[in-house]
Amino acid sequence: MTEAFDVPEMEALRLLNWGNEDDLVGAAVTHIKSVMPEWQPRGGNTEMVLIEALAVMLGPEILSLQLLGPRVAELILGLGGTTRSPGIAARGRVEIAVTNSAPTQVIPAGTRLRLALDTTIETVDLFTTEDLSIITSETLTGQVNVIAEQLGSLPNGAPTGAPVSVVDNLPFIESAKLAAALLGGADLENDDVFFARGAATLARQNSTLVHREQFEYAALSRVGVGRALALDNYDPAAPGVTTYGHVTVAVAGLDGLAIDPTLMEEARMDLAEQALASLSIHVIAPTYTPIDVAVTVKAAVGWSAEAVQASVEAALEAWINPLTWAWDDSATQFEIVTVVGNAAGVREVTSAPATIDLTGVAPLPTLGTITVSVV
Repeated sequence: MTEAFDVPEMEALRLLNWGNEDDLVGAAVTHIKSVMPEWQPRGGNTEMVLIEALAVMLGPEILSLQLLGPRVAELILGLGGTTRSPGIAARGRVEIAVTNSAPTQVIPAGTRLRLALDTTIETVDLFTTEDLSIITSETLTGQVNVIAEQLGSLPNGAPTGAPVSVVDNLPFIESAKLAAALLGGADLENDDVFFARGAATLARQNSTLVHREQFEYAALSRVGVGRALALDNYDPAAPGVTTYGHVTVAVAGLDGLAIDPTLMEEARMDLAEQALASLSIHVIAPTYTPIDVAVTVKAAVGWSAEAVQASVEAALEAWINPLTWAWDDSATQFEIVTVVGNAAGVREVTSAPATIDLTGVAPLPTLGTITVSVV
């Protein structure tokens, strides 16, 4: 592979510089002789057996540690959206000849064809990617695009004119051959290519906050912040008016509740330092709405009223939680019925409140009064 000169090199992390098990044994023998000059290593004696056994045990561990660096790097790159390509399927074009047994012959999309490779004893299955209709009064041949079933470079270079057999039951097809060579197939992306792309991805990262989600992630990276919602073109001083150039971030603590105003101001200053210079940054607390829920349910067979009541209360408390609420501006009646109906011991929900609206900007709920009647 040609070395990628346009991206910074991804340094290999060598956690240990030891080689194989023999190297470990040699290092151990050298150390013991340095502290015990009178000791002579002899094959089969207790010390050598223990050293060799330990070296055999450490060998796989060292190998695992050497593999740790690339795997960790791959996982980190995946969080940023850079993933290893599993490969690309080869594509080409097939010419199909049919009989004159019907006015129109149709080869449907997804028809399976099979190509025998000249260089190996292997075969490659191809699928047509579109319908091919041949009007037999005009011509008995037609061409259609195909794609290989499996990813990889194996079928690349299959030449024009190579015969193709039809696997599906289409007796009106007389023959098929490649009308264009199969090209474009690629194998699983190797480490060098993948990490070169990863290095390019990491190298272009910067700390300037521009997009809405960048402000949210930056706020969530601060100690003590558990929730964050960024609002584009919103100025708290002019609610209801689209104010371009303003970004407002609503933040809550690790419990989902409002944080100290001093911490909010520190967060605002931190975000403003990282933001694009043309943006005005604001940090506010979410708008909290107490939610009272009164429901009536029927208990399932074998459940006591007390157990069902406790189960429903626990389900509602878990749902009406500012730490996990999805910033929705309402708690609909259907949602309430779903949450209560899924609680253990509930056979049927017979009554539930109407939709409850959460008012204000960046709405979050707080748990109000929960009343559960079991009939």
